[in-house]
Amino acid sequence: MSWQSYTVFLLESIGIYNRDLMMHYYRKIKKFMIWYRNKYGTDLNDIPDTAECKLESQKKAISWRRIARAIEKNDFYLRRLSFAQTKNDDNELMRLIHKWDNLLNSKTQTDDVVLRKVINENFK
Repeated sequence: MSWQSYTVFLLESIGIYNRDLMMHYYRKIKKFMIWYRNKYGTDLNDIPDTAECKLESQKKAISWRRIARAIEKNDFYLRRLSFAQTKNDDNELMRLIHKWDNLLNSKTQTDDVVLRKVINENFK
């Protein structure tokens, strides 16, 4: 399976249980690809499956592996793709938490420090 196929598989898997979350990731990934296209002329078909690991970790190269890893890590804000936390993202996260309380709540396990902080602040 290619990293591109794996990325699509991850998005579709999330969509089975939570379409809102899948669409959140989809919108952010689409923005990421548009930014790369505008800045570097990288078309969707030109995105490599992998790039040099060092460049990926420094957020200097686009690849399907980098996108898939961000989804794997439940990186809601997609900071691994160079996005920043925004108020709109925080509001969307709170909406999803309240809508999908059985899937995302105060007991949610995550290594993401910022996500954990937002959850803790809203479930005191």
